[in-house]
Amino acid sequence: MGYYKNTRDARSAARRYNAAKRKQNSLSGAGASSLIRLETISETERYSMAQDADRVVEYNNAINAWQNSVAAQLRATIAARSMRIARELHPKAYTDKYGIINQLGFSFPRHGIYIHKGAGRSQGGTIGSNWTKLKNINGIEVSTGIVKHTNPNSLNASQGTGNRNAFEWFDPVVRNRLPELADIVTRYFDTMLIDATRIFIDK
Repeated sequence: MGYYKNTRDARSAARRYNAAKRKQNSLSGAGASSLIRLETISETERYSMAQDADRVVEYNNAINAWQNSVAAQLRATIAARSMRIARELHPKAYTDKYGIINQLGFSFPRHGIYIHKGAGRSQGGTIGSNWTKLKNINGIEVSTGIVKHTNPNSLNASQGTGNRNAFEWFDPVVRNRLPELADIVTRYFDTMLIDATRIFIDK
């Protein structure tokens, strides 16, 4: 009885955590498009894994260790260009209904994308973009509802040219570390697939 109660409690805690993270991301305007997705072909395999609480914890710890290591490497790579990005870059992970991590990502200030692409004033490309202005309330970034757009003066010029050369600090690091993630996953699952197509800045 105690085992099943502990399992139910763990799943309830995971659901509450995920709900809180979804609410925070919704308030901050953060999207879920920049995530690595870990999906099993067989739901039965995921359910079977969930019956062994110790193995789930072991798996989640291994995934967290990989993600923290990648985050540390990303911080070290970008620190020379922006200490703010290095300070504010954080790994984020989400679990499924069984408490098994199935989504991974990294949050960092928006200008980390500009540095990666070599974008800036007069190097904004030909299309530009728009985003919602945020404000910080008690440590949480909340949407103001104000939509901002790329400065027109930045359009009609190529990114990665002039005085803003692209510094690809994110994609190469993550791409080179994916084989390690695959090794971890295959130790625990036979049918799990890694979908990393959305994590990269240059999609």
